[in-house]
Amino acid sequence: MAGLGAERIAATAFQHRILLNELTSRTGSLEEAFMELTADSVEYLAGETR
Repeated sequence: MAGLGAERIAATAFQHRILLNELTSRTGSLEEAFMELTADSVEYLAGETR
């Protein structure tokens, strides 16, 4: 559930009688965001021959 906080996800799961054994928040790094945004603009891929 992207965009929702851990507390909101836990509450929703509880309302639907879903047991969550562990719930952790994960935030992406600036590098991950950059790589995702520029993934389609790569000129040369690793291992590609010219």
